[in-house]
Amino acid sequence: MKFRRHLNKKSASFDLTPLIDVVFQLLIFFMVTTTFVSLENRVEVNLPSGDFAAAAEAAERITVTVTENNAIYFNGRLIDPLKISESIAAELKKDPQKIVILEADQNVLHGKVIRVMDLIKKGGADKIAIATKPTEKVSNE
Repeated sequence: MKFRRHLNKKSASFDLTPLIDVVFQLLIFFMVTTTFVSLENRVEVNLPSGDFAAAAEAAERITVTVTENNAIYFNGRLIDPLKISESIAAELKKDPQKIVILEADQNVLHGKVIRVMDLIKKGGADKIAIATKPTEKVSNE
């Protein structure tokens, strides 16, 4: 006599909807946070305009910013003006080929910008660039 085995096989299935929801939420989270990372170290200044504005690679530069209220920032962080030289020297010790970019608000007095440039030179910087924004082209049409 043969006995039949009655196997109760249930197929395993997964509901993928919650997994897809989590993946999309992670995607949105990382997209939003990466846009803020690049803006985190920026100080808002109103740069003067110039015809020959050029950009340097972020990894190859040191940024010194002078705001309209004469606050000085070193790579996006507020710094005591007396410590600019030693901070420049420390960064240039890591990579002597770095360019120091001076971003000064257009309303900052010229004498203040010159004093900051002197402090940068005391730190050992040979390459100093003054940041400008490109002039707006006026069309004659």
